[in-house]
Amino acid sequence: MTFAEDAEAFMSSLPYRQGEYAGRNWGHPWHSLCSYHGKLKPAIAHILVRDFTYPGNVVLDPLCGVGTIPFEACLQGRIGIGNDLSKMAYAITKAKVEHPSRDKVDKVLDELSRYIEENKENFYRSTMPYSDFGFNGKIPEYFHQDTYAEILAAREYFKRKELSSEEAMVLSCFLHVLHGNRPYALSRNSHPLTPYKPTGEFIYKNVVEHIKDKIDLSYKKIDLISVEKGISIHGDFSDIDTTSIGEVDAIITSPPFAGSIRFYIQNWLRLWCTGWESDDFKQADEDFLEAKQKKSMDIYYDFFEMCNKVLKPHGRVILHLGNSKVCNMSDELEARSGKYFKTVCKGAENVKQIEKHGIRDKGATFEHQFLFLEKTS
Repeated sequence: MTFAEDAEAFMSSLPYRQGEYAGRNWGHPWHSLCSYHGKLKPAIAHILVRDFTYPGNVVLDPLCGVGTIPFEACLQGRIGIGNDLSKMAYAITKAKVEHPSRDKVDKVLDELSRYIEENKENFYRSTMPYSDFGFNGKIPEYFHQDTYAEILAAREYFKRKELSSEEAMVLSCFLHVLHGNRPYALSRNSHPLTPYKPTGEFIYKNVVEHIKDKIDLSYKKIDLISVEKGISIHGDFSDIDTTSIGEVDAIITSPPFAGSIRFYIQNWLRLWCTGWESDDFKQADEDFLEAKQKKSMDIYYDFFEMCNKVLKPHGRVILHLGNSKVCNMSDELEARSGKYFKTVCKGAENVKQIEKHGIRDKGATFEHQFLFLEKTS
């Protein structure tokens, strides 16, 4: 079948809604390495990689979030490359695609434990750090004072690091247990995706022990021998070029939906934990694509120029998009792709009734769209 025929078959059947793929928890356990508001459904990534790329292909997601698409590429014998401007997203993607060694992960955890023990006393103060900062609640409200001192020390440890894959793994597990509504979480009772204002008692929880529990669970019955090794990049999509990654066969990505929730507010506590300060949240409105596209969708001219530069002749671009009252993304992006790409297929799925973890889509997205493009030369 041709690219167009495959795309039309995908849109007519929406295979990720069929059989085992329809389950919310379908997929490799590492897709849940760290909770993240805005993560693409793994089944969608799996089928797009399976049906539109080939083993050995280089598959790039330049807006990868927590690496769902590049990780699926690696699982299926492709070389998955993920890029993101967020250090949180970069770290989680790096842990998933760059084969962190369990033995080395344990050594990093030991080093982290020593650092916390040697430095946590520095964070006990009469006025608790960040007592005036937070979106759903102030940061110290989430944790027992002793736990909070350990968290601050661990945060300082990772701020100093140019992350190895093993350090990225430990950091990812740390971020996952940072807040939630179950015993694994370091916080008081909150929510595993969005850190809503916490409730309940202040209970001390040892940071390293909770990270280790998550690491143990993540490596249980996991075999990475047959998984292709990928690459995680920390940067703006416009800086991607062939000097750093070579030519790629396909670009598969899901840009932030126009008019939807801001990922850096919904994920604010974990972003803080990777080193963000209050000014970084203000600067995000200037730096991140979801804020830039609110000013003008013309930012996608730069996006398609980058795609053209790194793709092989007749390479493919597949975009998972959102349609809302604010913006029909498929139409807007198609209109800006024509200099380098031809449209092979476009279609949409009605998602008005879909709920995400009990929270209705706050961005008022009523369709998920797919845009299939092919490089014209």
